[in-house]
Amino acid sequence: MPSKPPVHRPAGIGDRRQQRRAYDHQRDKQEWRGWYKTARWQARREAQLRAYPLCALCEKAGTLTPANVADHVDRHNGDYDRFWYGKMQSLCAPCHSSEKQRQENEHGTQRR
Repeated sequence: MPSKPPVHRPAGIGDRRQQRRAYDHQRDKQEWRGWYKTARWQARREAQLRAYPLCALCEKAGTLTPANVADHVDRHNGDYDRFWYGKMQSLCAPCHSSEKQRQENEHGTQRR
């Protein structure tokens, strides 16, 4: 049985795991990422989920699913006012991880 040919990468380019680790490290340097770790954000998140305990996308599809993610309806991209005062929606984790990401990619607002 033939073996898989070796993968040749330019010097300094690691495998996917190393690339992902480097990307995550660089991404976490963004100041606004720290906003999610504040008590202020936790209070806003809890208020959103208390006021709207069901997933908005599942509700539109006719399913009642408990929400566990407070999601910014419009991407804030690090904008202070949009982050703290922008419109929110409650989502379940699967909708946030798949459906919301798909919608953002379709509308040309891919992550930067």
